[in-house]
Formats: sequence, structure tokens, C-alpha cells
Amino acid sequence: MKLRLVTTLLSLLLIALLLPALAFANPQDSDAGVPLFFNGKQLKPEVAPRIIKDVTMVPVRIIAEELGSKVEWNQKARQVTITKKETKITMVIDQPAASINGVKQKLDAAPVLIAGNTLLPVRFIAENMGIDVNWDDVTRAVYLTETPSGGADPTETVHPPQDTGDSADKPATDANGNLVPVIKSIAMTDSQLQITADSGKLSPTVFPLHGPERIVVDIPNAVLDPALFSDASSKSGSTVSSSVYVSTVRYSQFNIQPYTVRIVLDMKGSASLSWESGLQTAALVGVLQQGGGSKGGSGKYKVVIDPGHGDQDPGARAAIGRDEKEFNLAMGLKVYNLLQQESQIEPYMTRNDDTFVPLDDRGKFANDLHADLFVSIHGNSYIASSTGTETYYYKSDSIDFANVMHKHLAPATGFADRGVRQEAYRVVKITNMPAILLEVGFLSNPTESATMFDEAFQNKVAAAIVAGIKEQLQIP
Repeated sequence: MKLRLVTTLLSLLLIALLLPALAFANPQDSDAGVPLFFNGKQLKPEVAPRIIKDVTMVPVRIIAEELGSKVEWNQKARQVTITKKETKITMVIDQPAASINGVKQKLDAAPVLIAGNTLLPVRFIAENMGIDVNWDDVTRAVYLTETPSGGADPTETVHPPQDTGDSADKPATDANGNLVPVIKSIAMTDSQLQITADSGKLSPTVFPLHGPERIVVDIPNAVLDPALFSDASSKSGSTVSSSVYVSTVRYSQFNIQPYTVRIVLDMKGSASLSWESGLQTAALVGVLQQGGGSKGGSGKYKVVIDPGHGDQDPGARAAIGRDEKEFNLAMGLKVYNLLQQESQIEPYMTRNDDTFVPLDDRGKFANDLHADLFVSIHGNSYIASSTGTETYYYKSDSIDFANVMHKHLAPATGFADRGVRQEAYRVVKITNMPAILLEVGFLSNPTESATMFDEAFQNKVAAAIVAGIKEQLQIP
């Protein structure tokens, strides 16, 4: 049976990236980026789809298993095998070719292994696993549909499942059955963005996009009042702004699983948005200011240091028998103490002892402070031979900070340089300021583990982290 391709997920994701009403950043997972549905069911992969060297890569196991395929992993050979009926596909991590029933086929990119999940080029998935793909503009989602035996009409549109929770006669509810806030008004004055809901608590996240300049505000667990729609079919609207900073305000019901409202400010120039009042209430007021972040009322830059894990959450177990939470706290305290010596910086810590702080509370702490920078410190873990230093970011406003920090951090550790990477870690995803997460080294590696608990090493790395913070803030 010849499997046919209606379109590729690559082109769909690129369309999603380019849609003006979407103003979408690079997808990283189905929670924060493009939702993925298979035969009407939303897939929630452990590792998100991502773009690697201009090739869209998707996690194969969850899709293959939904197709009823058998997936086998050979750790020694670093080989993944997918078997369904008479078809057997074999691939090796980092090798840009696959074997289909013994016949080799070149791949757009080599399979990669991330956190135990194999990611493959989407075009290969679509062409060889019998999947049709469709982009739905209303739900802002990608729908994968298994091709029936004999193939489907390649011009047929695959429709999303009926949304039973967003109809006019049934109020929208969250996963616990609670009513979600309904946003009744979105207004832009000369310098303020005003958002009002009928009730509840609004918890926005903000990130900029460049070329052209835009500011994106995502409000989870909220829905738009249909009275705001100028286009009911796409559940979106827009207004022309008289603000000196903003030309147009666009908004849409960006997602329905979970509910998310997205507001996009088309900027006339570079500006930053900070919340003046209303966080965790039904009435938000955001203030726009020319340029990037600025010092707070104390005249100092606010920097939040976040030692990962704590108390009942020990993190990774080090090869030398200690817990990651110990390393994270020791490093955090050293960085904090060094920052206290900087006259232009006011440091804060999400925890300064062995206590547990939920991830959302760490982000809220930084957001409520209107912090200028957020740095989360961690130790990595995989297998005993794993080695190296990584710096992670998620939002586009954090890329520069990640690169600056990694330039200082990697040489200071002396470990292998594993580079700057993008990942939707919660603490760097929900923070409103440039935010990064540092994986200093691998605690699972006996040599790196012993080094990471060495006091002199920690002092050297702490100094490098402070140097990265100072460079980002342009402090000599």
C-alpha cells in the first residue's frame, strides 16, 4: 500500500509561526506551543516537538504507539525499531538514514535522543507512518489523522473534534470543573494595557517578538467574551490603538485545551510591559515603557536566584551519594552573597534553606518583584558517562541572556560545552523577565559529581554566574 502525504507538519508549523493573528514563538511542547491531536485525541509527549537546524522534529514513540505500532529501543546500539504489520523501520541516533524493510532512506536530519525520547523529522513520519496532517485556525492546533486503508482523498479537510466546552449555552470550565474567567474588555490607553474579566484571577505571561516588534500576553485559564470577536470563525478581534507605543492590539482565543487567551501588541518601537496592578485579580493594568527593563524604585536591578528542588524534592541523586538540592542551594547562596557586594544589584532567592517551593510559586515570586533577571541553578543527571554544562532558556526575550551566561559558565566549569538550548522548563516559561536555567554539570558522572561539591569549584562557578549577570545588565 502506498502511503500518501496530504501535507507535512513542517509546513504547518511554519504557517503557524507566520500567522499574524497567532504571533507564535517556536513550539516546544503541546502545553505551551502547538497542541497535537491524533484522531481527535490530544497527545501530550514528554518531550516537545522542536525545530533543530531548520528541521521540525517530533517525538516518535507517542505517535507510533497511537498507531498501534511496536516501538523497541536498543540502548547499546542506540537504535530504535518501529514495527507495524509488514513494515519495519529501523533508525540509529545521530545517523541521517533509516532502514525501511531493509531499504535505506535518507533523512532530512538524524534522529536525536532527548530525555529518553527519540525525535524524528516530521516529513519522514508523515510519509512512512500513514498520517494526514491538518492545521485548524480556530483551535490553533495540529491534527494528525491516520490514513485509512486505501488512502484518503488528499484534498479532504480533516476537521477537529467538536468543542463541547466552549459553546454559548455551556460556560467554559477548567480541569477541575471550575468556571474560568471571561475577559470582557481589552483596552489600550496612551501607555497602559487594561484587561478586565468578569471574575476570577488572571495570571498572564509576557514575551516579546522581534522583526517586527511585538509584545505577546498569554492569559491561561481564561476565555474571550464573544462580544469581542470581530471574526467569530477564528474567535479573534483587533483594535487600532492611539498609544504612542502600540499601533494595533490583536487578540484571540488562542487555545481551548487548556483555555488560553492571547493578546498581541503590534509595537511602533521597542518598549517593555510590566504589570502595575491586578496580578491574580480580575482587572489587569500593564504599563509600557520605552526600551528594555529598568531599575526598580530602589535604584538597583532586581535579580532572583532560584536554587532548584528542596526538602521532600531532592532532585537527582549524585554519584557520590548526595542530593542535587544540596548542590543547588550551596551554589545559590554563593551567587547571592557575591551579588550582595554589587552596589547596582539587589539579589533575591526563592529559597535560602532546605525548604520546598512549588515551581509556580518561584515564578510568581519573581514576577511579583518585577525582577530584571531570573537564574535557576541545577545539577544534571543521565548516565555515568554523561558530561557537560548546559544553559537553557524558553522565551525569545531570554536568548541573549542565555548566550551571555553560557559564555562565562562553560569555561568556568571546565566540563564539556553542551551549548545553549531551548526547553519549556516551568520556571523559565512563566517568568515575565529574561530567565534561564543552568545545568552546571552531571551529578550522575562520578568525576563531575565530586568536582561539583568541591568548594573551590563552586566559588569559581558562582563568580562566573555573577559575571554573566553583570554583563547582561551592562554593569562594568
